[in-house]
Amino acid sequence: MRLRWRELFTSKVDAAVRWDRWDFVALALAMFIAVWVFALKLKTFYDLGYTSDLFVSVQAARSWLEGRGLLQDNCFGNVLATHTYFLLVPLGFIAKPFGAPGLLFVLAASVGAAYFWATRILRVLGADGLVAVIAAGVVLTSPLSVAFYQEPGFGFHVEILAPALCLVMFYFLLQRRMIPSIVTALAVISVKEDAPIAAAVVTIVAGVETWISSVGNPARSRFNWPAAITLLLSVCAIPLLLAISWSQSPTMYARHSVDRLGIVAPGSLSGPGAVFVFVASNIAHWLGSGVVRQSLWIMIAGSFGTILLRPYYLVVGVLTTVVAWLMGRNDLLWAPRFFPTEALLWCITLVAFASIARAAQYCSKWTRTAVLTTVIATAALSASAQLALVPQARSAYLLRPYSLYSPQERQQADAVFARYRREGKPEEPVIASTWLFRYAHDRNLFWLDRLYYRPAPIWILGDSADSYRPFRISPTTINAKPGIRIEDYTLLDHRGRFLLLRKRE
Repeated sequence: MRLRWRELFTSKVDAAVRWDRWDFVALALAMFIAVWVFALKLKTFYDLGYTSDLFVSVQAARSWLEGRGLLQDNCFGNVLATHTYFLLVPLGFIAKPFGAPGLLFVLAASVGAAYFWATRILRVLGADGLVAVIAAGVVLTSPLSVAFYQEPGFGFHVEILAPALCLVMFYFLLQRRMIPSIVTALAVISVKEDAPIAAAVVTIVAGVETWISSVGNPARSRFNWPAAITLLLSVCAIPLLLAISWSQSPTMYARHSVDRLGIVAPGSLSGPGAVFVFVASNIAHWLGSGVVRQSLWIMIAGSFGTILLRPYYLVVGVLTTVVAWLMGRNDLLWAPRFFPTEALLWCITLVAFASIARAAQYCSKWTRTAVLTTVIATAALSASAQLALVPQARSAYLLRPYSLYSPQERQQADAVFARYRREGKPEEPVIASTWLFRYAHDRNLFWLDRLYYRPAPIWILGDSADSYRPFRISPTTINAKPGIRIEDYTLLDHRGRFLLLRKRE
């Protein structure tokens, strides 16, 4: 009995686990998941359900292939001054020929990859094939995971790719493979300036789990050197990435990431080093903040309660709240701020599921039935709690793509803007109302509220009933602050709430 109880709180790492038929099942399911997610994301895209950040990412990824410099867009300008999105650079090879759908495909592929590597991690941790396939599915279909990948309204952030990369890194760390661990850690770090936090917390989990899995062995053999190296790499990367961002000249629309922090007035922190001083001197405020309290509940509900088998990871989880706290917002669940917590949650849940599965092997038939019943009941309660945190996940489960427009309105929009797609040249500047960016996702798209010192648009794609008033465009009215005059444009088509205008010669 003592051995069974101990199995719940320790891990068993089998670095030599070989492929079998269950791994091929997991691979097939991973491919199906990727196709399914891509279909849902693509339908939402064509249903005009995305705006803003997806299209900023497309421009930033493509800019170096179009001769506009590294990580440049028409919204902020020099993206590096705000965020070190280095992972977008190689994604330019996909965004250049395919535009926004290309990035949505990458995101969908990362979901499939996350499922496959989750099953491999469970196998390495001693779970049998069937349990691994089911448990990985539970993790990836939980409301928090679904809402994370759903990202309603925005559709894509490069940060959403980080948890899948973290799972790959976690797998190699558990196997103590030095070079693959470092390579995947660098991939995670390249996501953003705070991505090293995600890499660090996952590395800590891997180091702890390999240590406790080899109780009785000499300390030298228990120590996970790849985990130690990647942890050091992650810690050093944070000031380096902040320094790179700080070295960039800020633009009118792209202030330094430090100056964008909402907890202090812009300019109050003189540089990256001042951020660390500020955090160190305000630890009490941070630990007592609402975002930390929220994260504790998220860790409990998001891990299906299994965090109680490894309660010390609650302390590690506090590190993933620092950005949300610095931003002065108590909501941790926006994808660009939540990705370090999501990566940590996945790793903890997988470790705990594997421990439960191994412990159940030592139990009698009736005890296993009781354990299974308890797990199902706990999972149901946890899923309910997660849905309360992210109610938007319901629409994803119901396969309802997010869109403000009715099918009839979308048909009208397609009819109006088909002329722009036919006659407009890719290099001609174009602006669009909030939810109409899709029609110019692969063109020279500008933002209506960010036109100062930028070329006047040749084309205007308007929505006269746009919910965001500054982007509302009618045949007689447009936001005049950027210096655009509606009388300088010819109305080419107008159906329902949609209109197409072209600048007069």
